Amino acid sequence: MMYRRRHDKYSPSGGAAGGDTDALQTDVMRFMSIIGLCLMAVFALVQGIPLQEPARPVSPVMDTGSRQEVTVQQQPEQQTELGALQSELSRTQQLLIEAQRNLQQAAGQALQAYQQRDRLQARVQNLEQRLEQLRQELAAIEQDSRQKEQDLGELRQRLLKTQRQLDDSRREIGTLKHTPLQQAVASVSKLQATADPTPTPVAKRPGFSLRFESDAALDRLVAAGTVRLYAMANQQAWRLSMKTGDPNVAQVSFPGWFHEMTAATVPAHYLHSLENASGGPGSAVVVWGVQLPATTKAAITSLTHGRQGGALLILGDGRVLLEE
Repeated sequence: MMYRRRHDKYSPSGGAAGGDTDALQTDVMRFMSIIGLCLMAVFALVQGIPLQEPARPVSPVMDTGSRQEVTVQQQPEQQTELGALQSELSRTQQLLIEAQRNLQQAAGQALQAYQQRDRLQARVQNLEQRLEQLRQELAAIEQDSRQKEQDLGELRQRLLKTQRQLDDSRREIGTLKHTPLQQAVASVSKLQATADPTPTPVAKRPGFSLRFESDAALDRLVAAGTVRLYAMANQQAWRLSMKTGDPNVAQVSFPGWFHEMTAATVPAHYLHSLENASGGPGSAVVVWGVQLPATTKAAITSLTHGRQGGALLILGDGRVLLEE
């Protein structure tokens, strides 16, 4: 009798390796049970065959010699039949052993196939999750790229505007060489709104004064290069620095913008250095000015917003305090 296996009738569902393995084991046990029943039936049949047929009743007319002759003739036939049955039983046992071995091998191969399928399904699932993650990252990168392109376009527009303002300021500064110093200072003050994208006209506001915390604070900022100190006279300009530890005077082009300082707030060593410099202004009237960093100007704008007056004090580290 042939039995159809469960996994032939019902296809295994994805990810149900445990259920398929149980079904396979159940089929193997059923098959082994059938084989055992067959063997038991064969053994029972063989054991039930008598080695000698029961003696047939002898006709009263047959004598003793005739009965012996019949028995001798029947024994070889029974032995031949018994040998054939034993040979058939041996072949059947060999076939059963071979079938059992093939069945175990097939079960092992099926189990390996199910395990390989589960591994492949798990790998496919991991790859799908990784693909989805990469898609999300790509979408975020594309969105960030579009935002950066937009910011770059705005920055280019601002750069073009600043370049035009710078060109206009250079043309106007060129005309300062042919005007007196007092007119030049007034013109430079007007150029601050165009030459500097974030001007800080605090020093020009009525009610506000700008000074440094101390001479040492000014020296520290000048030496660091964060503050530039200029002296201007007779349409010429000199920059004072502290690169060597002492004030150094160098003639430079006229600054495009500056915050004016009174001579009383300029440290004496800067005044003496300018007076002793070769090619200095001599006895001409000198206008002092500084260029402040963007952070300092932003702090000044924040402190003076909405206020009427006060004293702005620049510290040695660049911070700004408002003394009302």
